[in-house]
Amino acid sequence: MPLSEYWETIRSTRQALAQMESSPEGQVKQQLSDLAAKWERVTAVEISKDNVVAIDPSFLVAELKTNPPNIARLKSLLDALLAAHQQYPQEVFTVQDIEPLRGILARPEFQWEKQAQASESPAWLQKIFDFFDKLMERLSYGVQNTIYYGRVPLIVAAVIIFLISLYFLSLNLSRNLVREAQLAIESEDADALLTSSGAMQRAQSLSSQGDYRNAVRYLYLSSLLVLDERGLLRYDRSRTNREYLRSISSKPELSKPLSDVIDVFDRVWYGFESVDENTFQSYVKHVDELREKKE
Repeated sequence: MPLSEYWETIRSTRQALAQMESSPEGQVKQQLSDLAAKWERVTAVEISKDNVVAIDPSFLVAELKTNPPNIARLKSLLDALLAAHQQYPQEVFTVQDIEPLRGILARPEFQWEKQAQASESPAWLQKIFDFFDKLMERLSYGVQNTIYYGRVPLIVAAVIIFLISLYFLSLNLSRNLVREAQLAIESEDADALLTSSGAMQRAQSLSSQGDYRNAVRYLYLSSLLVLDERGLLRYDRSRTNREYLRSISSKPELSKPLSDVIDVFDRVWYGFESVDENTFQSYVKHVDELREKKE
């Protein structure tokens, strides 16, 4: 399953456990058995198009099958997992934490072949040198065999074009990788520092560029943030949408418009439902209705 779906499954499992606390024991066992069967089918997570990581959920499955059930332990395990996901990749170590490591690495057993290793070229660099050695050998051989046929300029030109193309290809690839990494970091940092008005402005900017899917996401964040700023609910990235709704269930004048906002967001963000300009403008009206609520 995709990475986003994996974390949403973690949250939905945590939500299901919270709802079991008031259920009969027989019903709880059946629900836990269904959750265990669901997790047994999860074998890998797709980080990106070309990056799939195999996972082993057997520990969680075993905990779900424990008899008698231990709901409190299961909730604690999933809370710890969600908390770790929320904090990643924040730096959690200080200089004082690293000091003991320096002492360990200074021991004699970690100094072996240090000088020999320093003089060796990296494997990838050696492969490049070998490639160019073979290329020059072939070029020399080709020159010797074709010098009398007038094709030397053609061969030289072909080699030059090849080298130039290789250079620009590697340069463009490097720039793209750096840009993608910067965008990912900027997106995470921006979300952490967002305000409701900032999220609204970001949504308007994205919609003007035709990126309605991400614009819907920022309108959804704006709705949660404005309620948090007014003290009507607590915004926490580890909470599920259902937990947000339960937190204001005693205020139907807020829960109904928030439910409409969340429903559209879930269909667009997790269900990949297509969004056009008319659909987006309709969603804006739902969000504006929620933002106008005072209590």
